[in-house]
Amino acid sequence: MKTKAPFCVGEYVIYNPSQRGYDLIDGERLERGGRYKIKKIVQESYVVVEGYEDHPGGGIYWTEFERAT
Repeated sequence: MKTKAPFCVGEYVIYNPSQRGYDLIDGERLERGGRYKIKKIVQESYVVVEGYEDHPGGGIYWTEFERAT
């Protein structure tokens, strides 16, 4: 069961992927530890960050990110 992302559009997050999640991404990848601004959230669970709007599948599952401080 998918859970709702605890983030909001416009918030900054840090990309901290699991190895499996990182390996699933084809093509251009986000930088591990990189800080990104959320552009949209798809189906309440998938995060789309600025500069990576064309990610296959419509975003990356929210658990691959943590809230930036």
